[in-house]
Amino acid sequence: MLGDNLITKQSGPDGFPCNAVYMVEKLGIRSEFYLSLTLDRSAGCPTFIYSAAGGMNIEDVAEKTPELVHKLPVTGKEIDQAEMVKAAERLGVPTEVDQVSNMFQTILNTFYARDCDMVEINPLVMTNDDRLIAADSKITIDSNA
Repeated sequence: MLGDNLITKQSGPDGFPCNAVYMVEKLGIRSEFYLSLTLDRSAGCPTFIYSAAGGMNIEDVAEKTPELVHKLPVTGKEIDQAEMVKAAERLGVPTEVDQVSNMFQTILNTFYARDCDMVEINPLVMTNDDRLIAADSKITIDSNA
């Protein structure tokens, strides 16, 4: 893997060089989710996209089972708590509203503070000991920032 090009749907056919491999702790994963915040130009605001079908290619999930993909437009710097209750329920972790709310708010704060185009967590995981953790993520910064 090191020294080779990593080719994914997002990288294009040439891929990107793999110059490092990170070793991390093994997580006992109970469930996986998808969560991102991206600028929705048609809505004119940042929009969360989230799904209980994490750990997979979200484009495939959206195509095959669009009802599993949820959107939450954000018009300010704070997220409505009623929306966080809905998000926790849709993710299948209704008792973890505080963790879900904290994760969404942290992503929103990062998005604004770092002039992001997108913050994506896939998978967002619930561990066997009930911790909500970003197991993998990707961030893109506005090239005009």
